[in-house]
Amino acid sequence: MNRFTIIIPIFNETESIFKLIDEIFHEFKKINPEIVIIDDGSTDSFQKNFKIKKLEKIKVYKHKSNLGKCKAMNTGIQKASNNIVCIIDGDGQNPPYEIKNLIDKWKKIPENKKYFAIVCGNRKNRVDTLIKKISSKVANKIRKFILNDDCNDTACALKVFRKTDYLKIKYFKNMHRFLPALFKMNGGKIFNVQVNDRKRFGGESKFNFNNRFWIGIIDLIKVWILIKKRSNK
Repeated sequence: MNRFTIIIPIFNETESIFKLIDEIFHEFKKINPEIVIIDDGSTDSFQKNFKIKKLEKIKVYKHKSNLGKCKAMNTGIQKASNNIVCIIDGDGQNPPYEIKNLIDKWKKIPENKKYFAIVCGNRKNRVDTLIKKISSKVANKIRKFILNDDCNDTACALKVFRKTDYLKIKYFKNMHRFLPALFKMNGGKIFNVQVNDRKRFGGESKFNFNNRFWIGIIDLIKVWILIKKRSNK
């Protein structure tokens, strides 16, 4: 298996992140991937607990203030030592064993098809509140219809792609929500892999209807304009 980096953006996830780390260590005993955690300006006890636990195999980078998940992902990708990167949330809703399934899918992609290819997790049994399930389903249908991005569940954090491809895209806020469309815009292919979902280990979600749905619609229009401009060149 090619070397890869697991990137975990967190913001006040002390209740879940260390259990998630234990699971990752258990799942990847023989593979030993690089693990990069981006502490996006957390105000909880993560830094203190991390020092106590002495997890020397893990690289941690801290933002001085909360810059958002997209910026945290961007920092993690830039800091990754390996070209193949996997994104996973720090709240425990993404089971680490699913990373293996995404990596296995990546390995099966022919080398000549890996340019801007992206493997996306597709939650088959989403465990969440009813309002989140409904808003996510509506947003997915609207996004997929407008952008034709071939992704069934872009809100699922689990994704595998190449660092070099990602860095060719000009960074903009909230671009993480539209990576499949941006990769496809650059000639890449999207691969969907069904994954399990589960409850958070602890803490509270940082997203709600107002800060995800309406902002997402505005960003959707921006990305649609970007794709149209690219296709007209």
